[in-house]
Amino acid sequence: MKSLFSVTACIVNLSVFLVFTAGAQNPDFPWPDGKKMAISLSFDDARASNPSPGAALLNEYGVKATFYVVPSSMERDIPGWEMVVDTGHEIGNHSLYHPCSGNFVWSRNKALEDYTLERMRKELIAANDEVERLLGVRPEVFAYPCGLTYVGKGERTQSYVPLISELFLSGRGWKDEAPVDPYYVDMAQLTGMEMDNKSFEEILPLIEAAAENRQWLVLAGHETNTEGNQTTYLSMLRKLCAYANDPANGIWIAPVGTVAKYVKEKRSSMEGNLNIPGISEPSENGTVYLTSENGKGIGPDIKYMPEWNAFGWFTANDRVEWDLDLPKKGTYEVWMEWSVSDEEAGKPFVLTSGDQTIEGIVKPSGSWETFQKTKIGKLSLEADFNRIIVASGEEFEDGALMDLKALTLVPVGK
Repeated sequence: MKSLFSVTACIVNLSVFLVFTAGAQNPDFPWPDGKKMAISLSFDDARASNPSPGAALLNEYGVKATFYVVPSSMERDIPGWEMVVDTGHEIGNHSLYHPCSGNFVWSRNKALEDYTLERMRKELIAANDEVERLLGVRPEVFAYPCGLTYVGKGERTQSYVPLISELFLSGRGWKDEAPVDPYYVDMAQLTGMEMDNKSFEEILPLIEAAAENRQWLVLAGHETNTEGNQTTYLSMLRKLCAYANDPANGIWIAPVGTVAKYVKEKRSSMEGNLNIPGISEPSENGTVYLTSENGKGIGPDIKYMPEWNAFGWFTANDRVEWDLDLPKKGTYEVWMEWSVSDEEAGKPFVLTSGDQTIEGIVKPSGSWETFQKTKIGKLSLEADFNRIIVASGEEFEDGALMDLKALTLVPVGK
């Protein structure tokens, strides 16, 4: 047996391989009818140009969009907005008064810094009530005014993302820099990419990149006209609609709420078979379950295998990381669930957390298809953030280390 890595050497070795992505190896997202991606067009504020010429143009192409409205702005043209609803477009909530930071002088008398979560809750519900009174529909989706997600100031600052998660199917940002990953996204924080004052040729690279990665591109604009500030150009919309309607481009174009419901349904049906890294917390009895589904596989060849809910090791430079948040410090027994063939068994592994190390040998489990569970040691973990890393204990040229399904941390004494 070759010598085990020291903790220091192991950490250095791991840092070198941060260049490899920790992306999950999930199957391609199953968009409807074999499509490559989704696009949602969205417009904020209930601008006067939205019903006509905006929605009228979209109707020519059979394209339906989401209009996030401020009720008082919408009241100026109720017949126009009734047409928007009657022709199948979605109406979303954009708040009652459009509060933004007081750093915008025009928002000083409705500054988010002067809001509380309860005030925001009351106004969001009131805006929904107003939209329902005026148009007969109740918004299910929300867009953050100015893309800002906080209330309060300084030490009293609070996020109102949890409130949006409670009240709405989704919440959309503004001037974000990436499309939505349908597997990973927090529905209360959809990324919205600006389409105002851009030509179709400027938007096309965003579409192509999203299609390449099977993502959801949520475009956000304001006015819908031929020119002007904060205006989504009609010429761009015509080209985009024609492009999206061409079956050869593999695009599903639909309102935000329609796509959000579809994504949630698909993720729910695939739950337990997706690798979506995240922070783990103890269960009610204090046990922490670190499953392959929420671990990060990092390295040149490591693979998440949904059919086994496990990571497969193929080089000594692969590793798995878990992040966990503990309410208080404690000591835990560490149980590992793994499989390995008799031929590949016997290689050393090392588990690290901070300055603690557990070393062991991967024992035979019977076959690659047979998973075993055994206690490998103890860890004393701090309150708040902890990271646990499992890696190979030595270099090897051929074969594999193991298939790692999960770690279970059981509080000592339970």
